[in-house]
Amino acid sequence: MTRFGEKIGELPQTLDLVLATDLSSLAQAIGRTTTAKSVIAVGSGGSAIAATYFARCRETLFGASTETMTPMDVVVGVGDLQDTDVWLFSAGADNPDFRAALHAARVRRAKRINLVTRRQDAVEVLGLGGSANVAVHVIPVANEKDSFLATHSLVSSVSALLLASNMTSTDPVESLADSFQSAAMAQLDTVSRRRAAELFSNVRTEDTLLIIADPQLAPATALIETSLWEAAICTVQQTDFRNFAHGRHSWLHHRPHHTVVLALTGHDTAELWDQYQRLLPPEIRQITMDFGNCGRFQNAVGIMRGLVWIEAMGRAVGIDPGKPGIGEFGRSLYGEASLEQLSGKLGPAVRQKRRARLERDDPACGDAGIHAADRERLERLAAASIGGIVFDYDGTIVPTDQRETAPDQELVEELKRLHLLGVRLAIATGRGGSAGEKLREVLPPDMQQHVIMGYYNGGYIKSLDVDIRLEPPPVTPEMKETAAWLTSRSDLFIEPVSGENSRVQITIQLDNIPDLQRFNHEIATCDSVRSGAVRVTRSGHSVDLILARTSKTNVAERLSEGLGADIVVLRVGDQGSRVGNDNELLTHPYGVSVNEVCGRDDGCWSLFGADLTGPDALLRLLKAMKPDLHGNVRIDIEALQLDADPKTSTNREHALRV
Repeated sequence: MTRFGEKIGELPQTLDLVLATDLSSLAQAIGRTTTAKSVIAVGSGGSAIAATYFARCRETLFGASTETMTPMDVVVGVGDLQDTDVWLFSAGADNPDFRAALHAARVRRAKRINLVTRRQDAVEVLGLGGSANVAVHVIPVANEKDSFLATHSLVSSVSALLLASNMTSTDPVESLADSFQSAAMAQLDTVSRRRAAELFSNVRTEDTLLIIADPQLAPATALIETSLWEAAICTVQQTDFRNFAHGRHSWLHHRPHHTVVLALTGHDTAELWDQYQRLLPPEIRQITMDFGNCGRFQNAVGIMRGLVWIEAMGRAVGIDPGKPGIGEFGRSLYGEASLEQLSGKLGPAVRQKRRARLERDDPACGDAGIHAADRERLERLAAASIGGIVFDYDGTIVPTDQRETAPDQELVEELKRLHLLGVRLAIATGRGGSAGEKLREVLPPDMQQHVIMGYYNGGYIKSLDVDIRLEPPPVTPEMKETAAWLTSRSDLFIEPVSGENSRVQITIQLDNIPDLQRFNHEIATCDSVRSGAVRVTRSGHSVDLILARTSKTNVAERLSEGLGADIVVLRVGDQGSRVGNDNELLTHPYGVSVNEVCGRDDGCWSLFGADLTGPDALLRLLKAMKPDLHGNVRIDIEALQLDADPKTSTNREHALRV
């Protein structure tokens, strides 16, 4: 008896354990996937088969697609997963690739993460005790030691998914557990295994097994393809019936005596294959198996049948699939942690910058140096002696959607603390006097004369104690011309834009522009814009037309006057993208965004990515600024908690263990 054969003989015990398990939490989790915009199933090796089966379960239950991925797919993926449910399948939940995928899913802000494993202590081992959005589903096995190929863990996961999916169905089959147990036992009994041995007795190691399958049988197909490769039984290819017709048939023409065709059909494809196989050369060995409706049940039974087939093909070529023999390099490859290390390097800020770079996709800008650039900027920030800080206002000091409110008191206290430490403070805002009015409400009078206000994107600079309603900026002819043009183009706006009282800037709320693309095209024809005298910038809530000589960098230059050459002025804003009104300010070695970033090499970065933005990100940054032994204010990188998991908190609901 081979080791693989022994494992197959033990599988009824695992099936008994699964049938006796309460799978209600797993069923509920499957049901909750309907509330996510997208769902990803992740696995490698035998777990990839379980992930593929999970995808088939969701397709048959909800008519919904599930994207199956490897751990590397998840790690190097670009998109945010905040609307995505991620399902991770891993027998032992302990290999480096699995840990890398789990880390990446969390950093990419997955909506919910479900881990399906046999490991009883997965919550503790993986440190998931405070993770509110992670559920761990422990499915029992009769023997935790699989063979080289997954057996117990695969059957356990697939059986649990089948039964839990039935519980999720709006019209469940009452006798499904009994039916499945009977069908599984029939596939695993001695008679079926003997028949399989006869069926595949003519398979040779020099053969290519060509699996031509109904796409609805992807789980069973994946099992056979993966297992034959991993156990080195023979070369294997897989395709569907029509893809086979588009060129794969050439292999059979050139190697008819070294090819075995295994056709896996269902109700939808049986007739189609019946026509095709008549056209094949007679010397090609053919094996055909039909799986009825190719639903969840048939695929689960097909996986049982597939395990028996793998045993049979291994016997035919003299290889034990449970112990095929591997090179020492293979052991080293499996335990190698480079993917986990890469996942660790791709923290929230690096991912955000990387995504912006890929959106721009400049061929002169590659990702090769992004990790080094991240380290260098953190080292640069840590070494800087900070003598001043220029802040954007909306989206940075106050939330954009609460911009009419005063800044949070905790943030105000940090501003006062830094002022007492001798750090110069300035605001560079697209607003007019309203920003100053709000700040005068919360900052003490004796501090206000020392705070510089760059109103209208730096077009008018005064100290905070000056009320610009009483000292407005002078009228400029360029803005008068622009205001007149806007008044004449009422067709571009929901409400008329008169530009009255606009002296150095005209602000148009985004919700007053029904077609932003058309507006951008038309404003370029305005004489003052076309000549370059006036330029267009955009904030999170408005479009600003400002004088060409206006710049938020003017505020930073004013603030730095008189500071030593080795003293740094930090620049903080939220609209750091190329079209954002903070881009010019933040495109600087000491520019930090608390929201959007630029895709250019010399453009700005954030510190926390999309995990922590706006005033919350600013507050953490300010708290990390501390005086050193010489009284110089520096950023304590450790205090930024860049490695902290934003979804972990001792005050939140603990991870579920099923």
